[in-house]
Amino acid sequence: MRKISYRPYVLLIFFLLSLMSLNQKTSDNIRSVVISSLSPCWQALNLVKENTCMLAVLPLSHKPSEPIQFELERLNQENLLLRAQIENVREWLLYEDRLQDLVERLKAASSFLPEAQEQKAFMLRRNRELSAQLDLAIESMPAKVIFRDPSSWSSSLWINVGEKENKALGKKVIAKGSPVVVGTTLVGVIEQVDQRQSRVRLVTDSRLAPSVRAVRGSEQNRYLLEHLEALCFAIEVRDDFVEMSKEIKPLSELLLKLKDFLKLPSKESYLAKGVLSGSGSSHFRSRSQKLRGFGFNYDFADEEGPARDLRSGMPYDIRGNQKAMSILKAGDLLVTTGLDGVFPAGLRVAIVSKVQRLKEGASAYEIEASSTAGNLDELNHVFVLPPV
Repeated sequence: MRKISYRPYVLLIFFLLSLMSLNQKTSDNIRSVVISSLSPCWQALNLVKENTCMLAVLPLSHKPSEPIQFELERLNQENLLLRAQIENVREWLLYEDRLQDLVERLKAASSFLPEAQEQKAFMLRRNRELSAQLDLAIESMPAKVIFRDPSSWSSSLWINVGEKENKALGKKVIAKGSPVVVGTTLVGVIEQVDQRQSRVRLVTDSRLAPSVRAVRGSEQNRYLLEHLEALCFAIEVRDDFVEMSKEIKPLSELLLKLKDFLKLPSKESYLAKGVLSGSGSSHFRSRSQKLRGFGFNYDFADEEGPARDLRSGMPYDIRGNQKAMSILKAGDLLVTTGLDGVFPAGLRVAIVSKVQRLKEGASAYEIEASSTAGNLDELNHVFVLPPV
């Protein structure tokens, strides 16, 4: 009877235990090397996939000759170069649009300074926030997503910028703690910087918990207006809707009325504050990208207003003209407060989708929310802001 050797199994167990005992810095370095090695392979696999798709359109009985095969490869390479150039142009257009939007918002906020001292102080605070965001946006850097590990799909991703770009700029833009945004929406933070790539911790990860607060009013309407204008434009350019013109016309008129309504001046209120984090599901591709919020209340007065009762929304200090209002409800826009010392104030994060029923004896609300960046599974390009 052949004797079974347990030596390979012992060595394998010893090797696995050794990997588990590595410190954080060593494991991060190993992970970085692996990502650097896999990124070209990932791009090569995409190239093979595209070549396969091109050949698939040919009849099965037809085997391309060498000149035809060479021409197909040349055309595919030109296609990839053009696609890369289009992506670069798209990045800069998004960058210009973002800067233009911040400049216009800053001009609008600066042109209207009411006489009432309380409203004037409110507008000055918004001016400071927008000015800080504009300064960061000017120094921001576009980046492309190069890798996502299926085992941590909803927790992190890798982008194609690192210390090399910092050396080229002569200043630290890509650093640990640098916020990562899409437009004016926060999507994550840099947690590791290497020479040519960096790892981003996403807002859908339970370990990232930005401080946010609910905003209701003009900023909330502006967010909805941006999506509404995009929808109206998409409907206008669709020539296949001609046969449905009778059904489309009332819808278009209704959307135009809604746009006009959202453009009307609206009082802005900054209400409940709390912490937002991912749903905790970080394995493979999460079907749900819901964010969860904790500790939402308005127990302490601040520069935005008086402290309010959790249930009734009535101010504790009734000497002023403040009226009762709900401190949190579905549809409220959640923006960063800047109190966590990591993210600048005023960045959009999510929309409240559900406010959990207040439990007996609870001192704060729990909520569910959806990211204002949309589907984070489809992230391809982002912008990195300098660390606060």
